[in-house]
Amino acid sequence: MQAAPRSFSLSRVISGWWWLLNRDGLRLIQFAAFWVLVKFGLYALDHALGLNQGLGLLSTTLLLDPFFYGVFYLVALSDDGSGPMQVRGEASRRFLALLGLAVMSGAGIIIGMFFLIIPGIALAVLWSVATPVLLAENKGPVEALQTSFSYVKTHFWPVFGAIFIYVVGVIAISIFFVFMGVESETGAPGPILAIDSLIEVVFAIIEVYLYTAIYRELAFRDQNVADVFD
Repeated sequence: MQAAPRSFSLSRVISGWWWLLNRDGLRLIQFAAFWVLVKFGLYALDHALGLNQGLGLLSTTLLLDPFFYGVFYLVALSDDGSGPMQVRGEASRRFLALLGLAVMSGAGIIIGMFFLIIPGIALAVLWSVATPVLLAENKGPVEALQTSFSYVKTHFWPVFGAIFIYVVGVIAISIFFVFMGVESETGAPGPILAIDSLIEVVFAIIEVYLYTAIYRELAFRDQNVADVFD
């Protein structure tokens, strides 16, 4: 008889998050640097096109970010030592699905924010593992959102707690950088915008690994793969 799944453990998610980052950190550096360069170049293009100076909702980076997120999610989800160069083909193959998921989830969260903010926050939590679901379980965008909702709904508050820890950290660091003047106010190409691009990529990778840790805890609580967190 199959053993009952373990209860959701926030401490196991946090330790798993750190374990995965340590496991993959070195193999991510070169591709992360490439993402920074691409993001900076697209922000410069945004500035030239007048798209909110590269820092608003209208940005050419939105078209390529799903690919880079896909690459890093695939590395985080792998257990065979794969690096970004080994999984970039799969990320390219799933690019349209990743882009569709980003558009759908982003639109849903923004709409939810208009309704007293709380629905938007709830959707962000409930859909937090949609991308790993899409990639690991080979599902389409709509089914990935539904599956993420199903995984998270019975463990909403501990998942919210894990994400809250990350968000508080991001806000604290962002305030520090604003205080130090390390933030572009105009979006114009230059050293400050390059630093902005670097910071955004670092935050994005940390987020990817947090959501991967949450996904592993939710989807594989009754399988040996979750033992990586113990």
